[in-house]
Amino acid sequence: MRKSFGENERSCQEAFVKSGPWWHLYTPGKTTPMILFCREDYLFAMNLMARCVFEMDGIVVIAFEIMSNHIHVVISGRKEQFEEFFALYRRRLARYLSTRSQTPMNMPSQFQMCLKPLVDLKAVRNEIVYVNRNGYVIDSNSTPFSYKWGTGRYYFNDFPIHQRLEDLGKNELRAFLKSSTNNLPGAFSLIEGHIAPSSFCNIKLGMSMFRDAHHYFNMVSKSVESYTTLATEMDDGEFLTDDELFSELQKTLNSKYNTPYIKQLTPAQKLDVARELHFKYRSSNGQIRRLLYLTQYEVDQMFPTK
Repeated sequence: MRKSFGENERSCQEAFVKSGPWWHLYTPGKTTPMILFCREDYLFAMNLMARCVFEMDGIVVIAFEIMSNHIHVVISGRKEQFEEFFALYRRRLARYLSTRSQTPMNMPSQFQMCLKPLVDLKAVRNEIVYVNRNGYVIDSNSTPFSYKWGTGRYYFNDFPIHQRLEDLGKNELRAFLKSSTNNLPGAFSLIEGHIAPSSFCNIKLGMSMFRDAHHYFNMVSKSVESYTTLATEMDDGEFLTDDELFSELQKTLNSKYNTPYIKQLTPAQKLDVARELHFKYRSSNGQIRRLLYLTQYEVDQMFPTK
C-alpha cells in the first residue's frame, strides 16, 4: 500500500535524526586552480576517496562529487574525524600529483577543507542535491544522472556491476589503485575503471532523506533559488547550466526591462545584466559571454580572472 505524504515525511525525519550529525565538507571551487586534467587523474581521485573513507571508522559518506579543482562531500560523523579524513586524502592526492608522469605539480595551497554543519532535514536535502548536481553543471556532456565522478548517477538508479576488487590479480590491483598496499574488501564493486561509490557510500541513507524518487528528481531540476544561496555561502563558482541560467535571465529581462530579448537592451543595460549574472548567479565569464553575446575581452575587463 502506498504511504501518504505525511508518513513518508515522518520516515525521512526519523532517518535524519537517527543518523546525524550531518555536515558538508568541501574545498573552495572559485579560487583553486585545476589539479585533475585527465581520466587517469579522476580514476585515482575516485579510488582514493574509497580508500580514505574505508580507513576512517565512524564516518559515513552520503554523497560526493569530484571536480577538476575541488570536491564536495555530504558526510555524517564527528568533526575531528573529518579533519583526519581530509588530511589523509589531501596528503595522498598531493603525492600522486607530484609524481604523475605527464604533468607533475604541487598541491595548490587553496585546496583546504571547509566544513558546514547541516542542522535540519531541509538542509541535508538541499546539500545532497547541490552536491549531486555539481559535476553536471560543469560538464556540458553530462546529465544530473550520468556524471561519472561521484554519487549523482547512483541515486534512485541501478547500475549492474560485473567485476569486484578480488577479481584483479596482484599486479593488476597495484596498477588499479596506484599503491603497493591494499586493505580494501575484495567484495568492493568496480565500474568503468574505479571502485563504485555504492561500495563505500551509504547511498541508501541518502535516498531516505527524500520522500521518493519523484521528490528527489523534482529538487534536482527545480531548486534554483536554493542553489543560489548555497553557492554564495560556500563561495562556490558556476552552479547553473546555460539553459537554467537563461531561464533566470528571461525573468530578469521581463521584470527589469519589460522585454524578453537581449538584443533590445542598451549597452549599459547589458552590462548591468552581466553584473547580476556574475554576482547573483556566480556565472563564469564564459557563461556571461555566451548568454549576452559579449566579447571575451568585454567580459574579462569587467571581471578579471587570475
